[in-house]
Amino acid sequence: MIEFLFLSAGLAGTAAAVSYVALPGRGVHRYVVPRAKLRADVRRLEHEADDLVCALLRATTQNNALRKDHEAVSEALKDSRLHNADLHKQLAAFDRLCAENTELRAALDNARAVRPLTAAVDAPTVPHGIPVLPLAAAPIALKPGEPE
Repeated sequence: MIEFLFLSAGLAGTAAAVSYVALPGRGVHRYVVPRAKLRADVRRLEHEADDLVCALLRATTQNNALRKDHEAVSEALKDSRLHNADLHKQLAAFDRLCAENTELRAALDNARAVRPLTAAVDAPTVPHGIPVLPLAAAPIALKPGEPE
């Protein structure tokens, strides 16, 4: 029932619109847009097209600038990678030198090490007649914990 009411109202509205637009006895009325309005629309659309062209040129210029910046950053990244590889080589050489230095210091410390002498009563000394005593028993030696 309600559908019938809506359908009737829609049909009546359509009939009213057709009778308003189409004059009786002349057929369907064509809507003609005035030329002044069409010219105004053309000017407005040309202005919008010019604005869009300007925006496109601005975007193209920015794109070119960004591309140049990207190329510069890419080149700097390539240079930094080469520099980084060189630094890794230098660091490896430094590590080898540090290891060699540690070995040489250990050898030097072992060569300079003071070890207590074992005293042999009948051991010959050069020159003859010098008594050989252990370091702790030497008359000028300090024992651990004694004040100087």
